[in-house]
Amino acid sequence: MVSIRIKYRKITVTLSIASVLACFIAYGCTNRFSNKQVGMGQGNEAVTDHGQSAKIHIQYAQMSVTSVKFVEEAIHRFNETNQDNIYIDLLKIPRDRYTETLNMLNASGKGPDVYEVSKEWLTSYIYKGWVEDLSAYVDESFFKPFPKWAVEFAKNSRNKDKFYTIPSNQITYRLIYNKDLFRKAGLNPESPPTTLDQVKKYATIISEAEKGARKYGFALPIGEEWGGLVQPMEATSAYSGVYFYNFQRGTYDLAGFKPWLTTYKSMEENGALFPGMGAMKDDLATAQFAEGNIGMMYAASWKPTLFAEQYPPKNEWGVAMPPATSETTIGQGAVAIHAAGLNVVKSGTAHLQEAVKVWKYLYSVDYIGKLYQGGSLIPVMDGMLDNPLYKPTIAHFSEFLPGSKDSIYPNTPLNMDEWARSKAYISAIVDGKSIDEALEAENNRLNTLLNGFFTTFGVNKSDYTNSYFDPQHPLGK
Repeated sequence: MVSIRIKYRKITVTLSIASVLACFIAYGCTNRFSNKQVGMGQGNEAVTDHGQSAKIHIQYAQMSVTSVKFVEEAIHRFNETNQDNIYIDLLKIPRDRYTETLNMLNASGKGPDVYEVSKEWLTSYIYKGWVEDLSAYVDESFFKPFPKWAVEFAKNSRNKDKFYTIPSNQITYRLIYNKDLFRKAGLNPESPPTTLDQVKKYATIISEAEKGARKYGFALPIGEEWGGLVQPMEATSAYSGVYFYNFQRGTYDLAGFKPWLTTYKSMEENGALFPGMGAMKDDLATAQFAEGNIGMMYAASWKPTLFAEQYPPKNEWGVAMPPATSETTIGQGAVAIHAAGLNVVKSGTAHLQEAVKVWKYLYSVDYIGKLYQGGSLIPVMDGMLDNPLYKPTIAHFSEFLPGSKDSIYPNTPLNMDEWARSKAYISAIVDGKSIDEALEAENNRLNTLLNGFFTTFGVNKSDYTNSYFDPQHPLGK
């Protein structure tokens, strides 16, 4: 393995090339070798000039987004008040490179001590041995504040009775729209579209009314494949009873997304979509919406905080439930909630006890409450959403809180192997491929993998099949 040796005062640090590259990707190595951060990520304990034991540094990786300031404030409180001689070093990684950077750091053995992993990558990280089994550090009292679905998720992520993580927050999805552009186009600003046909109609009217002014009816930031396309499409299509996995039959079925893909492909062709969507990232779409150049777009529940802190909208805007595939399918299912905040401890971390204490802090009422108060997240733990001590006052945030029309969905069997379906969706919109052919090919791929999954690993298909599944109540009544 090619490596670089760096000597800092009396300390020599050896880093692999992959680690150095990952470091520069994450944050340019600007803080990697500061006095407080020598050896961080390995949990090294420094020694002061007086020979006294210094703080034990535990590196925690977090996405570098606007709301990370609330994370910084919470970590600062922990560093100042904890009695365990622990100092958390925060590694901020850009959101659109977060998973890529984590993969590189972990593959090189330089992963952070504690970090959040996405639901889609969790299984892969477990199989690779990158995350620590925490079953010896939690008992049933730890799970008491969590709803049944979160506890079930935690148990399903076990591998031979091992425990790795549990969701700490949840992400909801809505349609946001520019009321001023609605008015200019002659549309009722208090009547957002309720169906995909209306979305196409309204977006086309707005684009036509603003022709030459570089304002468009809709934005679809496909350049951010998962957060800009897959999650919003699948979460909002669930409102029409459409999901990528058929729980009644125990098979994958993407055919229900055809109306969604057809609508947006048609809008791209008639100029109703903001141009350059194939390379557009969500931050760019957010900034353009705030500038008043976009009529409508989907938004995750952290978007109001982004508007409040970084992109203050110049126009009046509103929030609505996602449009359905047709008038008859409105409310035929619950809008899918995305489970997030899956914090893990790195396998082999030098100071496991201290890393676990940091991990537990990330699930504490103090930490979660403060982040909820700042609009950074929607808590999973029971009793926090309505607690007046923590309720955020950010504009429109309350409209993203989960209600009777939102729900977590049961786990699907393949997890990591499902990831590639994003390519099928993109090819159907951008690459000019037949939507039917693209969806059918991906169905065949997923179900072939599924059959092998049940056969090879001896998993019981009935664990992922429910003949009584109700899309309006995915977790049961």
